[in-house]
Amino acid sequence: MQAVCYLRALLDEPPDAQRSAFAAYCAGTSRRGAREYLEHEDAGDGDTLGSGELRRMLRELAAEPRPDTEVVIARLAVLGTTVREQARRYLQLAALSIPLAIADGTDPAEALLAAWDERDPSERRREQVRQGMRERALRGEVLGRAPYGYRVAGRHLVADPEEAAVVREAFRSYLDDGEGVRRITQALNAAGLRTRRGGPWSIVSVRGLLRNPAYTGTYRRLSIVVPAEHEALVSREQFQRVQERLAARRTSFGTQHRGEYLLAGLARCGYCGNHLIGMRRSRAVAGASKPQVYRYYQCESRTNQSRCDYHTRRADELERRVRAFLRLASPPAQLAGAGAAPRDDALERVRARRRSLRRQLDVLLERHASGEWSAARLREEASTLALLDLQAEDEEALLEARDTPVDHLRRHGELAAARRRLVRDWSRLPFTEQRDLLRRVMTGIVVTDDAIRLELAT
Repeated sequence: MQAVCYLRALLDEPPDAQRSAFAAYCAGTSRRGAREYLEHEDAGDGDTLGSGELRRMLRELAAEPRPDTEVVIARLAVLGTTVREQARRYLQLAALSIPLAIADGTDPAEALLAAWDERDPSERRREQVRQGMRERALRGEVLGRAPYGYRVAGRHLVADPEEAAVVREAFRSYLDDGEGVRRITQALNAAGLRTRRGGPWSIVSVRGLLRNPAYTGTYRRLSIVVPAEHEALVSREQFQRVQERLAARRTSFGTQHRGEYLLAGLARCGYCGNHLIGMRRSRAVAGASKPQVYRYYQCESRTNQSRCDYHTRRADELERRVRAFLRLASPPAQLAGAGAAPRDDALERVRARRRSLRRQLDVLLERHASGEWSAARLREEASTLALLDLQAEDEEALLEARDTPVDHLRRHGELAAARRRLVRDWSRLPFTEQRDLLRRVMTGIVVTDDAIRLELAT
C-alpha cells in the first residue's frame, strides 16, 4: 500500500516535522511513500486558506482511483484553520473514497468528533467577526499588514515610492534580464536593501514577492477579490508572465538541459498526465569522428518514478508539429455574447451557494456530534453536499481568475498577435522569446504515441 503526504505549515509544527511524522508512519505500517503535496500559505484566506494544493490532490487522486492509496496528515489541523474547515475536507475525502490517516494512529473520525465537541464558542463568534472582515474587504479596506511596496493610508493601500521601485526592479530583472530568483536576491543584498523587517533578502522572500498578486492592483483577502483597488506596480501581463516562468522552473528537473528544450513545462504525457522532460542521447555513427546527439522528450514518470511506459518523441519532430498546429488553429475565442452573466454576479451566486452548502453540512455535523448519527451515517448523508461544495469552490476559483470584458478583448488581440508572430518568425526568433511566446499562447500540449493536442490560451 502507498501513502500520499499532505502538509501545510502550522505555527507549532513546520513541514519538516510533519515529514518526519509521515516517514515514521510509513516505516511503522510498511507503507510506501508515494508523493507529497505542500500547501502554500498564499493560496487563500479564511476557510479556504491553503486549499490550492489540497484541491489539486483531490482531483489527481479521484482521476486515478487506487484502493491501495491513502492520504496521511500529521494531525487534523493540517486540513484547515477551523474545525468546520477540517470537517469539510474530511467529508470530501470520504465522498471521493480516499482513505485518510493521521500519522500518530489516531482515528480521523474520532479526532474530528472530539474537535467538534470541544469547539470553543469563540469559534462561532469568530465566524461572525470574519463576516464583518469580509464586508470590509469588499470595500477594499486593508486587513492586516500592507505588502512590501505599499503602506496603509485611510485604510487603503498606497504605493511606497522607495519600496515600489524595488518591486518594479525585481520584476523587470526577472522578465527583461532573465535573472533568476537567486541572482535577484544577491543583487538586492549587494545594494544594501533590506526587507520590511530590516533583514537581508532571501530566495524565499524574493520568490514570495514575485508571486504576490497585490502588485497588479488587486486586493485579495478572505476569498474576496477587489480588482483595480490600489495602484498597480506591475501590469497583469507582466505578473502572468512571471508566474508562467516560475511554474516552468518548478517543472524542470536535473536531467533536463533547460535552455535547449522549447516545450519544457508545456508538454504532458497523454497517458499519465505528467510532464515530458528533455533528454539527450549520444550514438556512435560509422565514419563520424563524433557521436550523433539525439534530443527528445520523455515522460517524467518513466524517468524519475519508474512508472508509465516508455513514451518518447523526437524533439525536432514534436516542435515542428506544434508549429504546424498553431498555423492551422482557429483564432482565440471571442468574448461571450452580451447576454452572458457578469463575472461579479456569477461570483456572488457561487459564494451564496457555498454558504448554503456549509450551513447544511453544519446541521449534519451537529447530528453526528449529538450522537443521533454514526460516523458512517454522517459520511453517507454528507457525501453529496461535500462534493457539491468542492465543485463550487473550484468554480469560485475559476471565476476569480477570469478576466473582465475589457481585459478579455485586449487579451484576445494580444494572443492573436503573438500566435501570428510565432508562426511567421518561428525560425528567426531568439530561443527565449520563442519559448515565452509559446507559453503565452498555450497552456499545455498533450502528447500520445500517435497524436498531440494543443490546449490554447483563450
